[in-house]
Amino acid sequence: MKPVAIVSLGGASGSLIRYLVAELLPSYSLAILIANIIGVAIAGLVAYRFAVSERARLFLIPGVAGGMTTFSSVALIHSQNDSLIVVAYFFGTVALSMLTLFFCKPKAAR
Repeated sequence: MKPVAIVSLGGASGSLIRYLVAELLPSYSLAILIANIIGVAIAGLVAYRFAVSERARLFLIPGVAGGMTTFSSVALIHSQNDSLIVVAYFFGTVALSMLTLFFCKPKAAR
């Protein structure tokens, strides 16, 4: 299978997962935050902890994780409000993402 098809299938899967998370939770902001952190964790675990084939890496990192994580949704959340809370949400998302990657890295690589 061609790399572009593998990434496309992963991206469709990740987007669907993000949609389902948003449907399950009462708050869209919370759902997007959770989907983003899960996507970062998937990418971090695949990059740092799991030895996978190139096809699996393409499916999971730019595909699934890329489809789950979305800056456009974070930007939309921010555009709907002018409060300090949305600024905290943005920086909180970045901080949680970096913390997630920190814990995904093996101790020797930190």
